[in-house]
Amino acid sequence: MPIGRRSNTRKKVILAGVQGLIIGVVGVLLFGLILNLANDKKVKSEEVKVTTPTDEKDKVEATSEVEGKSLPFQAKQYGMFTSKDSAMSFIGSQPSLAKASVFQVGNEFFVWSDLYVTTIPTQEAEVLPTFVKSLYVSTNTCDDPKVKKVIDLIQQENLTKNFFESIAKKEDYPADLMEIVQAISAFSDSPSILRMHVFSHYASTNNCIKLNF
Repeated sequence: MPIGRRSNTRKKVILAGVQGLIIGVVGVLLFGLILNLANDKKVKSEEVKVTTPTDEKDKVEATSEVEGKSLPFQAKQYGMFTSKDSAMSFIGSQPSLAKASVFQVGNEFFVWSDLYVTTIPTQEAEVLPTFVKSLYVSTNTCDDPKVKKVIDLIQQENLTKNFFESIAKKEDYPADLMEIVQAISAFSDSPSILRMHVFSHYASTNNCIKLNF
């Protein structure tokens, strides 16, 4: 056999071996990736119960008495969990929820990303299931008038940092209000996100603030 032909045959054998090795490695990596994704989905399905508008059994009907004494809001919801740790873990696993917060109602924990009053912007298509949930907030049992006033205040539609800074009598509101607003404004100027985090702060530090559906 001529030397040139023998050399070409050897090169073909080596090339075929390299290609086979590469295909094998890629196949293993793809299998591992698919397996990890499947496991992640399984873990999340066991931890989280994501509610949708069709989950009628999970809705809590607000009575006319609750509606009459409470302030209405609309929350953009991503899921309902049985523990705060699960809710926080879910937020941590989703980069798009970096600005979201966890709200406790009874023994359930909800992940919300925005809190609206009446004007709800058109919702863009998202990867994660989400919907807008109606809720009512009551401060009837709060003894501190400053707490009541701040919850009334966030009923304003166009909340901004400048809006809070323009408040004439800041002494009528909690002493840390402007500090909270300043911290939130550092990462978002959205009225619905500002409203949500202000509400989240005072709801978590004042048990008299009641949330109902």
